Formats: sequence, C-alpha cells, structure tokens
Amino acid sequence: MIRSSPPTHCLNASVYDLNSRIETAAGCLGLAADVKVTKSGPARKQSKVFGEVAEIYHRVRPGYPESLYDWVLETSEVNVDQLLIDVGCGTGKASVSFLERGFEVLGIEPDPLMARVAIRELTSTGTFSLHQSTLDEFTGRSSQAGLIYAGQSWHWMNPDTRFKCVASLLRPEGWLCVFWNRPEQTQQSFDQEMDAVYDELVPQFNNTRFKVRLPGSKSVISGDSPKDEFEQSALFGHVHTFEEPWEQTISTDEHVQNLLTQSDHRMLEEDLRSEVLQRVARVIDASGGSYQQLFTTHAYAAKLSV
Repeated sequence: MIRSSPPTHCLNASVYDLNSRIETAAGCLGLAADVKVTKSGPARKQSKVFGEVAEIYHRVRPGYPESLYDWVLETSEVNVDQLLIDVGCGTGKASVSFLERGFEVLGIEPDPLMARVAIRELTSTGTFSLHQSTLDEFTGRSSQAGLIYAGQSWHWMNPDTRFKCVASLLRPEGWLCVFWNRPEQTQQSFDQEMDAVYDELVPQFNNTRFKVRLPGSKSVISGDSPKDEFEQSALFGHVHTFEEPWEQTISTDEHVQNLLTQSDHRMLEEDLRSEVLQRVARVIDASGGSYQQLFTTHAYAAKLSV
C-alpha cells in the first residue's frame, strides 16, 4: 500500500489559487505552522529546506510498497529483537512499516521541524525514538544495529564518511539498505505546455526539469550508482537490488503540494515559485485535473563485511 494522498474532500477547489488551496490543505491536515512559502537567501542550504514544509511533506510525499519491506527483511534476515536505525528519517515515512511489524526503530534526523513530525506520528505506532543530529554527529548505539536504512535521504549525507559512519553503528554482519522512489518519464498530454512553463520561468532547471517537475522524490540513481558506491567503500559484501514499479493518480493539488516539498523549487525566490506553481496548476487543470504517474522503487542492500 502506498501512503501518499491527502483526503480528496480537502482539495476540491474549482479555481486554482495557491495561497487559499495551501490553507485548505493545512486545515485538513491540522497544521500548526510550516505552510508558508519561505523566501530564499544566502544562509539557506538546499539540504535543509524540507523542514519549512514538514507537515505537507509528511502528508503528500509518496510512501513505499509493502513488497519493499518484505524484500528487505527476507534479504537481511534481521530479527525483530534487533535494533533498526533510520538515517535521515525526515518525518518517518520509511519507518512506519517496520514499526508495524514489531521492530524497534531509532531515527536520526538533523531538522527539528521534520523530527517533530516524526516523533508525533511514530511514537504511537511502535517503539520509536529519535536523535536530532546528522549521521556524522551521531555517536550513540555503536555496533548495535542489525539494519540501517535510508529512504530518499542517502544522497544528502556526507559521501566521504557515510559508509564508515554506518559501519560503526552496525553489529557484525549487520545490513545497510538505501532506497528511493523514482518517477518514470512517461508521456503526459500536458508535457509540451508544462515544458513551456519551465522554459520561460526557470530555464536553469533545463537539465533536470523532468525530475524536478514531477511529484514524489527525485532519483539519485545516476553517475556512480549506489551499487558501485557500496563496492567502492570496501566495507560491504555482495549488493542485492530490488525494483518495484507502481502507479499513482496525481491531482493538480497533490502535484503542486509535492512541488512545494521539492528542494529545487524551495530554493526559488517566493514570487517566482508562486508563479511557477500557479502556471503548473493551470496546465494540469486544463488537462482534466489529474494524471497517472508511474514510479519505480529502487533499493540496494548489502551485509557488513569487516
């Protein structure tokens, strides 16, 4: 089951207005804050903008198929009495299924607003605790985890130290699993009109426009693949891989709210971002107000070998 879409009754405005429809979604989600479009500035880092929209992120970002969790547990053979660590856990979306299956999960998350949502959402689901820090800064629970995993977050961690940090937290023959949802480039009726919006307003997105204008999360499966990086670390054994395609119906509101959580769009100045979202919404509304999107969940897992 994919946990992703907000209740449809919350998103039924017939004429698109960015501010009012964000406010409508906020009311349905019970937001206390974090729905404002924050202006960019020199102090903002792209890896640290997600907390600005933590509530929207938790509600609309796609989850993962249950088959992923079945595969992880079958591949790693981790026991339910072993600790699991979710690195870069965000709002905790990747941990729900593990908690529901009886595992103890420790989340590591540097953003206080993302961490707040994770604690609120997960402490009633199972045995969940959270340490607010980066992976590099975390020093607790050395050599105790049977499985460490990262959903949509591995690419934000220090590439020079992340494998060593994980190795120090794993018990002997413990496992590391990293996974992402990748939106596939399938033809849509509005492609030409959508491309025209981005060509006109944000031509700097040209090389990555497909990835940033789709809902969900960007693929980081490029350059050195995660499989190659596992092998280059010389800390892990054979890399097991998983792929699962799935589809989701995306409404205009869901698409725009997903874009509000995309780091590339968050780094735009407020006025420009608002205009982009207004124009994107009109394009999808003119094409029927929704579309089918194909995603593929990719995962890579390997056992500690040192």
